[in-house]
Amino acid sequence: MKVSFELRKEKINANGLIPVQFVVRAEGERIRKNVGVSVLEKYWTGSRVKPNTKKEPSNNYQFLNDKLQKAEEKINDIFFFFLANKLEFSKELFLKKYDSEEEIKTAHFDFFDCFKEFIESGKLSKAYNTTKAQNTVKNFLEEFQNDKNFKIEFESIDDYFFEELSKYCFFEKEIKNNYFAKIIAVIKTMLRWSIKKGYNEDRKFEDFKASEHDIDIVYLTFDELMVLYNKEFESERLSHVRDFYCMGCFTGLRFSDLSKLHLANISEEHIILSIQKTKTQNHAIKLNKYAKEILNKYKGTIYEPLPHISSQKFNDYIKECCEEAEITQPFTIHWFVGNQKKSLTKPKCKFITSHTARKTFITNSLLLGMEPKAIKKIANIKKDAVLDKYMKVTEAFTDDQMDKAWK
Repeated sequence: MKVSFELRKEKINANGLIPVQFVVRAEGERIRKNVGVSVLEKYWTGSRVKPNTKKEPSNNYQFLNDKLQKAEEKINDIFFFFLANKLEFSKELFLKKYDSEEEIKTAHFDFFDCFKEFIESGKLSKAYNTTKAQNTVKNFLEEFQNDKNFKIEFESIDDYFFEELSKYCFFEKEIKNNYFAKIIAVIKTMLRWSIKKGYNEDRKFEDFKASEHDIDIVYLTFDELMVLYNKEFESERLSHVRDFYCMGCFTGLRFSDLSKLHLANISEEHIILSIQKTKTQNHAIKLNKYAKEILNKYKGTIYEPLPHISSQKFNDYIKECCEEAEITQPFTIHWFVGNQKKSLTKPKCKFITSHTARKTFITNSLLLGMEPKAIKKIANIKKDAVLDKYMKVTEAFTDDQMDKAWK
């Protein structure tokens, strides 16, 4: 639906006053109707009446603009009525509602039904992991609603909702600040979408703010990576998992992209593929000697180019690999829950997951002297802020090395 205002110049009167009409376009229909105000052409801006100069007689621009604003609001309410009641647009019903003095009542939009539509509408254009994360947030909000007996409706999403959700996340669920920030980001995206769809008009959510904190980046040092890479496993299963993981460490590819790797993606010197998460087409990665050795290992076998490993078991298996490779020194991670800093110390192998392969590639590439621009291109990093996190890690590492060398 589009609404605009225009002058009916063919109806100009003897005093030069021209009637203003609204023009509504919707579902192939065009509706014109006088608003009930007239204006001199020199005061018309195209949508409203501009003030006259102090030397001129008053042109009542405030009164006229108020009538135009009320007409536009009423038109929007009528379209909201059609949308909320799932009615096919009708010119006759529109004009009947516009001419009526009765209050325009609309049906109620269920927040979670709209959330489902939001997720479904994005499936064709968004990456699988994005819609999966959105669905996780929807389920979490339903859990919050049930646990706290807090009915979530568009009208109830205000400062009080934000405070209650924050307390629930931090005090009851002990959710990390960074994940809480992602929850809020998804909620705000969904609510902006709902406004565009006409399901919601309230913008209180725009004031919601959730800050992220720098997190500890878990990665294997180059020496640890080489120990894992050269480890002889008795179990073929662990050997396959190790090779798959190390391939990520040597190329910077995500688990999802490695899982879809085919022979057609591999040339003598490069891997060329489309990146699932960022929808990058024909992304080329130069194969270093370690990556080539892994691919050659499986050449001509039933596993070529790489063994297939389910994501459900992978994180358990790679921890087992690292434990057998004796990557077991104490390692501490830190995070924030609300304003409280938390820490956890475990053997390093317990923190290794599929995600740490890509982190290992980026961090070691920086430490080995690769140009940040090259890393950004190879690892298909879109935002400078992402690489900046790794720059801080490598700065801390080099500071530590300076202290050890000059103690």
